[in-house]
Amino acid sequence: MRKNASPLRTPAIDGRQSKNALAFRPWAATLNRSWRNLPAAARVFLYRDGGSCQSGPIPQPRDRPTERGSPWKASLLSLGAIRVLGVIVGLAMFTDAARCATVQPRYYGHAAVCDAHGVIAPWYRGLNGQCDFRIRVAAETLKRYPWTDTNSAIAAYPDYLFTSLWQIDPDGRITPKASDAWMNGDLGQRSTSLLNGWVDYYRYSGDPAAVAHLTYLGEFLLDHCLTPPDHPWPGLFISVPAKGKAYGNCDPEGMIQLDICASTGQGLLRAYQLTGRTRWLAAARHWGDLLAERCRKDPGEAPWGRYANPEAAPWKDNQQTGGVTMILAFLDDLIRLGYTGQDNAIVSARDAGRAYLRDRLLPAWTVDDTWGRYFWDWANPTQNCATTPDAARYLLHHQAEFPNWQTDVRNILTLFLNRSGVAPESRGDVYSGAWAFPESSSCCGRSLWYSPFLLATALAEYACHTRSDWARELAYRMMVLQTYDAHETGVTEDNIDGGVIVNGTWLNIAHPLPLRWMLAALAWLPEELGASRENHMVRATSVVNSIVYGKDRIRYSTFDAPAGTTEVLRLAFSPAEVTADGVALRARADLSENGYHVKPLPNGDAIVSIRHDGARHVVIAGPDPQEVQDDPALTYEGDWSVESDEAAFGAALHVTGASDAAVTARFRGNQVRLIGSVGPEGGLADVFLDGVKQAVPVDCWNPAARAQQVLYHRSGLDQGAHTLKIVARGARNPYATGCRLLVDALLSSSATGACHYPVGSGPIGYQRMVFGYPHRSDYLDARGETWRPATEWIARLGAGVDSVAASWWTDPVPATIEGTVDAELYRYGVHARDFWVNLTVGPGRYHARLKFAATRGLDSRRNPFDIWINGERVVRALDVAATAGGPNRAVDLVFDDLSPRQGILEFRFAGARTTDGTRVIRGEAFLQALEIGPGSGGSGARPISAPEPDPDGNLLLNPGFEETRQGRTGGPGAAGVLAEWHYQFAGATPSYVWQELDYQQHPDWGLPEFHTGQGALRTHTDKAGLIHVHQDVETAPNTEYAASVWVRAADLRGKGFGVAPEDSAGLVLIELDLEGKVLREHPKVELKQAGPYAQLSRTIGTLPDTAQIRFQLETRIHCPYHEGHVTYDDCSLSRVRR
Repeated sequence: MRKNASPLRTPAIDGRQSKNALAFRPWAATLNRSWRNLPAAARVFLYRDGGSCQSGPIPQPRDRPTERGSPWKASLLSLGAIRVLGVIVGLAMFTDAARCATVQPRYYGHAAVCDAHGVIAPWYRGLNGQCDFRIRVAAETLKRYPWTDTNSAIAAYPDYLFTSLWQIDPDGRITPKASDAWMNGDLGQRSTSLLNGWVDYYRYSGDPAAVAHLTYLGEFLLDHCLTPPDHPWPGLFISVPAKGKAYGNCDPEGMIQLDICASTGQGLLRAYQLTGRTRWLAAARHWGDLLAERCRKDPGEAPWGRYANPEAAPWKDNQQTGGVTMILAFLDDLIRLGYTGQDNAIVSARDAGRAYLRDRLLPAWTVDDTWGRYFWDWANPTQNCATTPDAARYLLHHQAEFPNWQTDVRNILTLFLNRSGVAPESRGDVYSGAWAFPESSSCCGRSLWYSPFLLATALAEYACHTRSDWARELAYRMMVLQTYDAHETGVTEDNIDGGVIVNGTWLNIAHPLPLRWMLAALAWLPEELGASRENHMVRATSVVNSIVYGKDRIRYSTFDAPAGTTEVLRLAFSPAEVTADGVALRARADLSENGYHVKPLPNGDAIVSIRHDGARHVVIAGPDPQEVQDDPALTYEGDWSVESDEAAFGAALHVTGASDAAVTARFRGNQVRLIGSVGPEGGLADVFLDGVKQAVPVDCWNPAARAQQVLYHRSGLDQGAHTLKIVARGARNPYATGCRLLVDALLSSSATGACHYPVGSGPIGYQRMVFGYPHRSDYLDARGETWRPATEWIARLGAGVDSVAASWWTDPVPATIEGTVDAELYRYGVHARDFWVNLTVGPGRYHARLKFAATRGLDSRRNPFDIWINGERVVRALDVAATAGGPNRAVDLVFDDLSPRQGILEFRFAGARTTDGTRVIRGEAFLQALEIGPGSGGSGARPISAPEPDPDGNLLLNPGFEETRQGRTGGPGAAGVLAEWHYQFAGATPSYVWQELDYQQHPDWGLPEFHTGQGALRTHTDKAGLIHVHQDVETAPNTEYAASVWVRAADLRGKGFGVAPEDSAGLVLIELDLEGKVLREHPKVELKQAGPYAQLSRTIGTLPDTAQIRFQLETRIHCPYHEGHVTYDDCSLSRVRR
């Protein structure tokens, strides 16, 4: 039997070798030794270091490199693994079928709800809205977190200060999980989330628990987390204390990552402005001095390395790239607070950092590591979900210094959509109209939850600055989808298919991170995401250090009031009066000077913006629909006293320190707030709402007295009668000097009428983009229209693959492009076997103009491709050169009357099968530019198709694996493409698919054997593996097809294949419809015992709706690779002629 020769072209990933090429033997000893220690729900590996599915050189017997750079120890594996792993909740059925934007019945923790246009809508029905609900769940989970004591830790604090490793049961019971030192490493990232989150939460809620938790954290950081005086960087925050003793003082031998030091320092500065703790300011100033003293001023060079102590990092990469914006933001805040260092050193260092950002990083915006190197537990030389929005927001906040900010911000943010979609096991994409994607190109499986709300925040802010409906809609939809995760119990499901991957183990991602970023997103989308019929300050340019949400009156103060001091509130009323330092402010159409602006909402709410330069104390008065019950109107049980206090509502309040003393309030409405005072003598109390004990207690401790604060709040209640009961414990936290519970009043509201979460929104104008275009500024065409770099598209190139390097043609074609006055639109492009463009639009009718040119010597006859729009094939096997009349000629295809599906126009380009002599081949699809817009698009060319393969021949590509080079290894859940064959590792241990020929160098594992030729595919595992290898082939309905494969199963030493009764190797045929839905799965034809090559075959007749047949090889094997394996050769699928 003669096998096909090499195909014309293979996907970029097929011949790519990972930078950190993985040897073949890597995981058996080191991984399995620790695998048994993992919780069952965490035994899925998606390695970040070079991708989850790795190719490598000829197999070599050596241990695998460290997981994401962490020390590879049995006691540590579960920690590093849990960070990046997920639960298998049904493996993806990767298919070549056309699919429009993905729609699922469930997202994260809840059944999907879509609006009339098929776009994701809130699952949560409370009047306060889904975003407010998620913020409360995050805050309450942290407020009720268990504490350490001095027997278990260096000091008594909430356990979350020491480690992110946690467990939460379905009923909400929290169990901190003691770790060794490596898991301490996220201290800096966790602290950054908490410092910023608690500062913003206080402003938003008026809950003084935020001040208490900031106090715990700030004191902990300065008492236990700084380098000693004799350290080369004395007194600096040890941001990644991944060495030493857990629950002890931070070990300075841990990594000191400078961008994380700076982001924590900026959070500490904000916390200082809220609490007034000058010790924190002094520490932050000292950290700024250290950065300034050690700043390199060489032009073009990074002013700082990534680490203060690069020798402590397991990897040899001390390059500082996009994280420099975190350092700059910290230095900016010091300067804003009046501290510039000795001889203006901090200003000089800041300016050096800005020059590096401006001159080196922004011109390299498409380079993978430019916006990388943030995550502490691996080298992370790839664009990530933290550095990307941080850099974008820095440009937004410094527009004068970066005049190209508008296109730079857009490009940096949306490039991540393209970069993060490469991993087949993650499947970053659009879901019911909203983008969802992982944290990078190689992590973390189907955990598509936390990355989008970081980007959404920056997109929302960008939308406000640019008045972009497009950016606003992207951000809004992301935030709706990413608030599908949480339950009232504090359980949060980050697997987009349902279930927990990261959040069940990493507390920072589960709650501190969303506390910070969801408040930040709400700040820019208060009308869309804000709570209806409530009062909240959502945004402030200065830190709010005191706020009282009272009936008909909200008063607050800011730390300072420089030029441009502005707050934005969403209120349940329109103000009658606003004063600043006792002076009435004028209502204004804009805030070019002091005053306030009101945007009434249809339900009675209002978006209120206030500017008050030079005045720190603001009072808002108006007809608030809340009802108030002063403390005498409440019902008391036990030992209570009444104390006078001019700061209290009604100048008095009820106080108790007695155990079991209780206060009860009855109210009607949908929301309630218990108002009281806090201070150093405050104690603890339990909360019962409608007779049900709440998980979160009241803690009246604060480092200083604060009056009329929100001790407990709950909104989103069913409209009607409710009872709130508070029972004093007669107990206190370790820092309190008493057990006092101080009750002042109760606020409730029965106001109704929702105004948020709009339907039918989105951009309806033109969108124009050039693919592969690497320039920072948009292209201006001959008609004066602008074209942006195309970034909202996906190609499944493989985990860890750099999509720009692998699929963008960034070098312009120098040849003349004929047939156009805008040759620049055709000089670039993108290419891949299969890619699709997801464009976010509002309801309407649109046209699309697709621009092509067969450039770069490309033989388009051997690279034809299908075009699908919204799941419908509109062009079959397009031959671009034939359609254009030759190479290097521009040609446009125009499609009119397009309606979005799920709020998306999706354009898919898939390499089509064609013939090269007697061979079936498949090349790459490509595209140069695309325009969509309302109405008709004018005239376009008539497409010409390339010849189709003989339907009676073998329809499989690379049927004998002659074109397969090297192979892939991966942990459970890994998936990808290897020389036209999709693979999935669905078992419980790492698995392998590899070119049989390569085993000639490892005779102990079984010498290579072929049925014919010099190629075959060997499959094996580390033990208890399940491997699927398949192709999807377009077929006809109601037609008979014959399939076969030659299979050899090996038992090398009596402990191999066939020993376990579950062992099986064979062929499964699956019929699919046009969209990839399974119609029928035929019984497996299988081998159960080891032996020489044997042919397995099956003939089937397709169903009336069958559009494709999945030809799937399935290996179930329970022995390790050195004991046995299964090899496949000479596959065939052809139509049967009768």
